[in-house]
Amino acid sequence: MNKPATKPYSSVKTVKVKHNKTKENKVQKKYQVTEQDWNINQDGVNIYGRLYLPQNLPDKKKAVVLSHGLAGNYRDMAKYAQNLASQGYVAYAFDYPGGAKNGRSTGVDQLNMSIFTEEQNLKTVLNAVRNRSDVDRNNVSLLGESQGGAVSAMLASKYPKEVKSLILLYPAFSITDYAQVAFKSINRVPDTLNLFGFTVGKNYFTKLFNYDLLKSATKYNGPVLIMHGTDDIIVPETYSEKANKKFKHSKLYIFKHAGHDFKGKYMTRANCLITNFLKKN
Repeated sequence: MNKPATKPYSSVKTVKVKHNKTKENKVQKKYQVTEQDWNINQDGVNIYGRLYLPQNLPDKKKAVVLSHGLAGNYRDMAKYAQNLASQGYVAYAFDYPGGAKNGRSTGVDQLNMSIFTEEQNLKTVLNAVRNRSDVDRNNVSLLGESQGGAVSAMLASKYPKEVKSLILLYPAFSITDYAQVAFKSINRVPDTLNLFGFTVGKNYFTKLFNYDLLKSATKYNGPVLIMHGTDDIIVPETYSEKANKKFKHSKLYIFKHAGHDFKGKYMTRANCLITNFLKKN
């Protein structure tokens, strides 16, 4: 059983990271990686995902469940998952039903998708991963980017004993503020809306007007790693700063000049931080 941390894993809550011209440290691979499809079915919902497994590593292993953002899909998390598997973790990245662009999961219509349907989907996935014969059920962590980060934090806050640690990449804690400022009430929300190039339905907003995401999703008392870029024009870094103050045992790394979605040197840096964080948590 996961026990709440008795103290923060670092006394420093926020670290500002500047890029320099020296070569980025890269994570050294310990294992070759095998990939395979894995579908999880429950209550008429079929969740498609990709398993990343370390080769020639017997017995039960630690695991990480990876969640993509709005209009993304499992491929967005593939490099993170490959890195994790090369370090000896079972990693599972999947398509959110109704929330993935070109996704292969079914059972939730795109116009009915919301952060709350995704929270239910993530719980289904977490249960399935914890029940795998090759996974140590008490050592399963969540990693999410953007909306997937917000959903991961929501679930961890509800089921802290089932989540070993939490990793958030530019988490979209801005979702409720956006809805409340843009529309004031559900009556002003159109039946469909193009949200960052992805069509969502009214159901996406229904519960957001009486919901405090930043408060509800920061109750997890285990170790939390947060990363955010200073040039993020989708979710301002201030939301991660606020979340970092609310989590009991968190640490925020701010990447200078990084935007929303880490690429190149920023992804390399993120993978290093993730690897080091999970070694300790």
